[in-house]
Amino acid sequence: MFEMGLFSIAVYLANSILGYIYAARLLSLKKLRGNSTVALWAIAYFTVQVAMFQLVDRVYPFDGAADIAVHITIFLCLVTALCRGDRAKHLFVTLSFVAGTEISRYIVSVLYVVLYDAWNKVLNHWIVQGTIVSLEQIDFLTKVFNRTFLILCIAVYIQIVLCYIKMIGKRFVRRDYQLQAYENIYLLFPSVVALCVACTIKMMVVSVENGMTVVIYDRVSATKFWIPLICILLLGMIISSVILFQKLVQLSEEEKKCVILENQVQQMRREVNEIQEIYADMRGLRHDMRSHLGNITAFVRKTVGETGEELADYIGKMEDTINRLDFSAQTGNPITDIIVHQKRQEAARKQIVFETDFTYPAKQKIDAYDIGIILNNALENAVEACEKVEGKKKVVLCSYLKGNLFFVEITNDFAGDISINEETGLPVSDKKDKKVHGIGMANIQRCARKYMGEIDVSIAESGGRRMFQLTVMMNGGSSDFSHPK
Repeated sequence: MFEMGLFSIAVYLANSILGYIYAARLLSLKKLRGNSTVALWAIAYFTVQVAMFQLVDRVYPFDGAADIAVHITIFLCLVTALCRGDRAKHLFVTLSFVAGTEISRYIVSVLYVVLYDAWNKVLNHWIVQGTIVSLEQIDFLTKVFNRTFLILCIAVYIQIVLCYIKMIGKRFVRRDYQLQAYENIYLLFPSVVALCVACTIKMMVVSVENGMTVVIYDRVSATKFWIPLICILLLGMIISSVILFQKLVQLSEEEKKCVILENQVQQMRREVNEIQEIYADMRGLRHDMRSHLGNITAFVRKTVGETGEELADYIGKMEDTINRLDFSAQTGNPITDIIVHQKRQEAARKQIVFETDFTYPAKQKIDAYDIGIILNNALENAVEACEKVEGKKKVVLCSYLKGNLFFVEITNDFAGDISINEETGLPVSDKKDKKVHGIGMANIQRCARKYMGEIDVSIAESGGRRMFQLTVMMNGGSSDFSHPK
């Protein structure tokens, strides 16, 4: 009885610490002063477990289902009180953790029974051989081995649960992902099944027949093999469902990004074709207008005799207006000309200084539309970031070649901080709908990787100003590229 009580206390303490680790991996905990969140969680969880299962259970014994229901209630209350996030994710974390701990206890309990049986055989052998000749020796050795088995079982329990929560923690979806109803049901189902099996095992392990307590391991020895196997399979089922769900989420996001990237390319093609037609018409119009202005100037000079200051100023303004019909950006490619020109005009409307030293790498085997996707998304992000900055703000675009490597750098004023997604290595969007926003940066990365390149983001301090810099590298030395999938 002493060993079992000590084992239960050790399990409660382990659950208190492991429960915090699990919740911290999958959810965002509310920050309290110092490390008070950890202390509050551990003390509350441990105290309530001891109170409910060691004190209340002695007076009002719980059956299997009630025992699990109480455990779920305790953990869910802690998660709700100390963690942020939606209730659906809170419920998944609760059920998966309780299911993991309950199932792990039965694996360890069978291990204890097997070790105890083996010890009894060894003890009987020693008694028969005459190695042990007194009750004091038997009692002493039994206590030593019971304590040793207890420590071993506690260590195995902690290791099983720790491996379980680490495997789920590594594979679980991002904290900011909002679970849909059907997704939550899919994740909860394996945990519910595991809890039902755990409840069934709890009711089957110990029974009373003819006033005698009968343990199922003694009556059906095969259960020493089947129960641990079933428990391990249940833990694997929960972990597998999380891994599969993660893969499905990633696949869905990749498909959305591919569709958006394809739509961006198609839309850019249409816009470029339309603008090129308009640009061709404007060049013809500009040529005709200059001819008309020359004729008007010659006629006025012939009629009036000389050009007055007012007339010269007026004609000069008309020439400036005509010149504005031309693109100010001359990058070496009409696609990048149009994009840089549009973004420069947008920046000017928002009182943002726009500096550019960009040249299209005509000799590199890089599709102009891929560079267009990069420029369009990067400059749009840069202009949006500058809008949040007070005072002077600037966007700088430049490009350069190093051998076969083509680099694009966009630098802009920036306010606040950025957080990097550990899975993608990309900045996390600060907009509310993160499923839609933030795809622009992912598309930039996809275009760079299409050319065996990569992107790099950094924040630097310059003259009291925070500057965000995006660097995109592409290898334009080979034409054997395919669109990213």
